[in-house]
Amino acid sequence: MPEWTSNLGVSIKSLADGQVATSKGTIYTAPTGKTAVVTNVKMVNTSSGPVKVNLYFKASGGTSRRIFPKDLEIEGGGLAIMDNEQTMEAGDIIEADATSGSTIDYSVNGVERV
Repeated sequence: MPEWTSNLGVSIKSLADGQVATSKGTIYTAPTGKTAVVTNVKMVNTSSGPVKVNLYFKASGGTSRRIFPKDLEIEGGGLAIMDNEQTMEAGDIIEADATSGSTIDYSVNGVERV
């Protein structure tokens, strides 16, 4: 993953990438001893038909909270971007699920404090 580190102790980088599963699962965890700001999450539907997706934030030891409209439908070949910044402490997670497995590619981008 490309990474850029500044003199301010932050690392600007792709934080995670992969495919969204049909059951809610973790797509990014803020590392131990670090804080992070997720600047965007991109989701691409690689199938030809529509797929519904959900995106959540869960504070360490907390409850999952939606950070994207419920059951957001991405058309076949379409793209959805969550670009509201999400601040995260160590152990906080971003979760996602989709109505069809192995069809939604994702990329989580942002900044981690080094």
